[in-house]
Amino acid sequence: IIGIVFLVVMFAGAYINNIGFHNLKLMYMLSTTEKLIVPMDKVGHYLAREDRSVELLKERMSSKGWSYVEQEGSNYFFEKGNKETIVTMQQWNHKYIIYQVKDNVINIAD
Repeated sequence: IIGIVFLVVMFAGAYINNIGFHNLKLMYMLSTTEKLIVPMDKVGHYLAREDRSVELLKERMSSKGWSYVEQEGSNYFFEKGNKETIVTMQQWNHKYIIYQVKDNVINIAD
């Protein structure tokens, strides 16, 4: 029994070490609150659940006044007046997406 407990603790520690404690807290926040997008850092990285990720991005940008232009690969191009920005989507973990807003020109978090 002690060996099993030891293995469980080791696997849990390795999982937390791999993901990062801060990111684990963000994943918990997305699972237990009504928030759809949370900021990961101050340089334009945001975390969201994988379901509806493209629609959510377009809705969020539209609500902030940005118009969708086109997609090239994982890059989504938006414009607002004479400004342009790119949001890159990256699959992270098997249930989460990371949005990276170029130059952090807009806060897309809840």
